[in-house]
Amino acid sequence: MKSIETQGKTVDQAIELGLYKLGVTRDQVKISILEEAGLFNKARVKLSLGTSSETENSLKELVEELISKMGLTLDVTVEEQEEQFLVDITGKDAALVIGKRGESLDAFQFLVNTMYNKGKKHDEYKKVVVDSNNYKTKREDTLKVLAQRTAARAVRENHDIRLEPMNANERRIIHSTLADSAKVETESKGNEPNRYVIIKLKKRNQQADNGQRQYND
Repeated sequence: MKSIETQGKTVDQAIELGLYKLGVTRDQVKISILEEAGLFNKARVKLSLGTSSETENSLKELVEELISKMGLTLDVTVEEQEEQFLVDITGKDAALVIGKRGESLDAFQFLVNTMYNKGKKHDEYKKVVVDSNNYKTKREDTLKVLAQRTAARAVRENHDIRLEPMNANERRIIHSTLADSAKVETESKGNEPNRYVIIKLKKRNQQADNGQRQYND
């Protein structure tokens, strides 16, 4: 399926530019809003040739119904991929559905997965990934930078450093980012919802350990 990404001062402007480049009308494409326009950035959208499938429409209706019951004003786009659905939620209430450190977004994603796959057989189950304004990608990039900077600080100051509490997915990003470090290792401690990661200096006799990590998450 052919797709393009375009930018504009507004979402509508970015969409119109994409339609012009593809030479099509709105009813001939699927539109995903990748980023709303902000003070320092343009709006960014993705246009894909082809109409929505029946399964995409079914999932979109489910998500829109949940959003309506929550009393929020949001736009929903759904893209079916080979192994999962990508649901993007945008609009003026996006911050409310994201919540603190993405906790509300994770809870909403769990609810959507539970409801959409209810009663389905194992081979019919299909994961639904819910994002808003590309939040998850931005958050992952932020966590990777945090992990690298904190590891450098731990080495520089010669002591272990404890990070703030994070959910399981965020802890996995920290662990994965530093998995091959020759100087530090990571370990999760504490109980949910206050479980956290410690970035620890490797002991001298551990530094030849092929970069393997050991942690309990």
